[in-house]
Amino acid sequence: MKKVTRRKFIVDSTMMTAGAIGAITLGSGVLSPEKAQAAKEKFLETSCGIGKDKGRKTLVAYASDCGSTGEVAEAIGQVLCDSGMAVDVRLVESVKDLSSYQTAVIGSAVHADNWLPEAVKFVETNRKVLSQMPVAYFLTCLTLYKSNEPTRSKARSFLDPVLDMFPQVKPVDMGLFAGVLDYSKLSFVVRMVMKAKMKKKGVPEGDHRNWDAIRFWAKGLNSKLEVLRKG
Repeated sequence: MKKVTRRKFIVDSTMMTAGAIGAITLGSGVLSPEKAQAAKEKFLETSCGIGKDKGRKTLVAYASDCGSTGEVAEAIGQVLCDSGMAVDVRLVESVKDLSSYQTAVIGSAVHADNWLPEAVKFVETNRKVLSQMPVAYFLTCLTLYKSNEPTRSKARSFLDPVLDMFPQVKPVDMGLFAGVLDYSKLSFVVRMVMKAKMKKKGVPEGDHRNWDAIRFWAKGLNSKLEVLRKG
């Protein structure tokens, strides 16, 4: 057996780690946790208000890596349902037809300062239909761990690419919410890189979602939709 020196072992190990991180970041130049989860997550898809006024059926469609954005989508859907609407909460990939909906709320987790690609693709594919109905956007991101004017302004800018690409879709409102940082849902390599990145930004591990703020936004959105429906 060929003897491996300590120096060669360290060099080879470093190259292997760099290669793994490079594979994760290749293309975008930034970390993409959805490509290296520790385990496959379950994503919420629910319906409520079945049998209610069919003229007020709403879709809450979302894109998520680890499921936490789906829980935000469900909370929004529940508020709208409590107001009297029939609501479907669905992953964007599950929605093939918008003909049964009169309103749409579309949201996504944020990576590399952008919505996830599948959320952008959903708007692109359905832009003609979405341009003819009331639509709202929302996002979840760790930038809003500390919610203040600078962080909210930065988070708001994450939606600019979608607004610029599909100007015919004009959201009546945009919700900006903090997300979840859970290292247990990431693979080892991604976890190590994320820990270093989040430490530098001063973001601790945990659930940073403000449920009162999420539901408050959803109630305000319902009021705006109600005005548009009556108009």
